[in-house]
Amino acid sequence: MAPNDKKIDDFTVDLFDIDVDLDNPLADEIRATKDSTRPDEKEVFADFLPSGIPSGEPKKRSSKDFNPDMDSLLLTAQSPIILEGMQQYTQGNFSSTNHSVYLEALNGISLYIKILGRNPNNYNKLKSLIDSDTDCKEVEKIAFGLYQKKNGSAPGTDQEKITAFELFESLFKEAVNKSSISNSMRILKKYLLLSGSIDEVRVKDLLMKGNREFIADVNNLIQHVNLALEMQKKGRYEIAKGLKGRDLNIFVIKASYLLYLYSNLSGNDKMADYYARVHNNFKKYFIIRE
Repeated sequence: MAPNDKKIDDFTVDLFDIDVDLDNPLADEIRATKDSTRPDEKEVFADFLPSGIPSGEPKKRSSKDFNPDMDSLLLTAQSPIILEGMQQYTQGNFSSTNHSVYLEALNGISLYIKILGRNPNNYNKLKSLIDSDTDCKEVEKIAFGLYQKKNGSAPGTDQEKITAFELFESLFKEAVNKSSISNSMRILKKYLLLSGSIDEVRVKDLLMKGNREFIADVNNLIQHVNLALEMQKKGRYEIAKGLKGRDLNIFVIKASYLLYLYSNLSGNDKMADYYARVHNNFKKYFIIRE
């Protein structure tokens, strides 16, 4: 670091170790050029279209195109995933390996809400299927149980049922946030030395080269440091099984230092000052709110 650069106190924190996976979101752009002599694809495939189907733009579907049969197929497909997500949630397992499960479970609960909100009559027609399908019945039982626990009685109206599923949905939103922080912890480990401190030489080199993966990781860390700070305020932030306040603090301390270094080298003094304050506050007080 140059003599004129801002400095914050060095720190030493034990390196946390979390078994998480990370999918690289970056992919090389694929560009294709079209030969001017190439025949029009609409003309080539026109002969293969079934009779009565126009070869123009496809008609957009509306809520009228959905029926109980389609809804039942979707509900029976999503319900097992919802229950799998709930099992991981009750076990307190928010590692990144379950991130995709929580996302699919969240989509599944959103489907219940959409069906009820779009056409309650369709949901009522599906009641016999829900009662006969073990997984669907269990999903409804959990949602209605959450509502009853909060309000003292089971939901009766369609709106109350929607509210019940929204309570269920909020659990998976929380799970998605926690598992995504686990992903971010894995990202951070790429920029740590064996001692557990930030590899400043590598950070400077990647920044100077404009490394796209590094920039994407920085944006990820910005998002999840902010999320971690919000979780600190709420006091419910077990990230993965057995990983609680101390581990989240370590993440904030290390990630905020990396973001300070990045901002300082990029000439963003305002952001550098902010992350310097976050780093020093968490390093000094090591905030834990179980």
